[in-house]
Amino acid sequence: MVDTGRLIWPVQRREDFLRIVVYITLSTALIFVFDIITPLGVMIWILYLIPLFLTVYLSWKYAPVLMTGVFILLMAASLFLSPRDLPIGYALIDRIFFALILVIASFFIKDYVSNVEDIASSEKRYRSLIEWLPEGIVVYRQDGIAYINTAGSRLIGAGPGENLMGRDIVSMIDPGFQALFRQRVDQAALGARMNLDNVRLVRKDGSEVSVDMFLGTVFWDNGTAVQIVMRPA
Repeated sequence: MVDTGRLIWPVQRREDFLRIVVYITLSTALIFVFDIITPLGVMIWILYLIPLFLTVYLSWKYAPVLMTGVFILLMAASLFLSPRDLPIGYALIDRIFFALILVIASFFIKDYVSNVEDIASSEKRYRSLIEWLPEGIVVYRQDGIAYINTAGSRLIGAGPGENLMGRDIVSMIDPGFQALFRQRVDQAALGARMNLDNVRLVRKDGSEVSVDMFLGTVFWDNGTAVQIVMRPA
């Protein structure tokens, strides 16, 4: 059984929040310093796109909008602090145009982060729900178990807290059903809804139990997998 609180990218990276904030702060400060010591005609401020895209790694969806406001203020300050090598009017037009690009990019990033957070929240609710279902639930991908709920662990005779992640469920199926099971998994991975009746599972203690299996495609950890629902036959 796995931790149902584990979420998909980029929500997993919230542990790096402070480190990402430091990266954004340092890069923004360096860009501003270089901007004010170079002539107006040198477009150092275009580098603000780097810390802007780093806000994707933060957990706060409004971070790109807030940082865009900071970048625009710094660009306005550098307009008067940088050595002048061209009329200030031209430099102002350049900065206004780039400020619009920053605003547009920030809203795209905000929408992206918001969508990923919504998907992660939905996945968390789904995992919490299936964890307590009486049917065995297995998420199977790349020839290994990506998730198995408590009822599924009991069906195959796994001990409490035993880690089954990465195990090939085929090895737990009676050899007479393995070829048919693989065929059904391949069909389910393509989007078909499949079922297998009276499949014999070989439990950890060597005993056997017959189950009915229902297979279908499910979105899991930022990709597709095959979900297997198991019920005692």
